[in-house]
Amino acid sequence: MLGAQVFDAGGQRWTLFLGNAAQCAVEEQYGKGFFAVVADAVPDVDAETALAIASAMSGDAMPSLSVATMEKMASAMRRVRLSVLRDLAWHGLQRHHPGVTLDEVSDVADQLGQHRFGEVIGNAIRAAQGRGEGQKEDDRPVAPGKPSTRRRAPTGKGSSRNGPAPGSTSPPSG
Repeated sequence: MLGAQVFDAGGQRWTLFLGNAAQCAVEEQYGKGFFAVVADAVPDVDAETALAIASAMSGDAMPSLSVATMEKMASAMRRVRLSVLRDLAWHGLQRHHPGVTLDEVSDVADQLGQHRFGEVIGNAIRAAQGRGEGQKEDDRPVAPGKPSTRRRAPTGKGSSRNGPAPGSTSPPSG
C-alpha cells in the first residue's frame, strides 16, 4: 500500500497508513480538515529550529545554539501537540490493527522514542500529501506499477512519417 509506514515496536510489526479512511476519521474527531489538524499539531519552524527540536527529542547532545534559536525552539516545542500526533497514529493504525487502543499507541510512542515516533508520523503525513517515498526528483509521484517511459525516436519509414511519396497514389477509400 503506497504511503504505509511499517515499523517494529514492542516485539510487534506495525503498519500505519493515513489513507482516506484515517483522514476522514481525524476530520470527524476534530471538526476540521485533516491538514488543518496537522498544521495545528506541528508548528511551522525553520530548519535550524527543527534540527534542534529533533536533537532534543532524540536525546542527542544539544548542538551549540544561539539564544534566539533556543527561544524559537522552546516556543515551537510548547506548540507541538503530542496528543494530536498520538491520535493521528491511532487513526492511521486502525486499518491494519483494528481495535488498537490509545494506550497501546502511547506505549508504541514510548518504545520508539519521540524522535522515531515523530519520524514515522511525519513520513505518513508526507505520503498523505502525495510526497515521500516513490517521488520523482521534481516531487511528482511515480505511478504505482508503471515504469517510467523513455522518449523514443519516431518509427516507420521516412516516407510514411512524411506523407505519401511523390507520385504515389492512395488506394480508393470505400
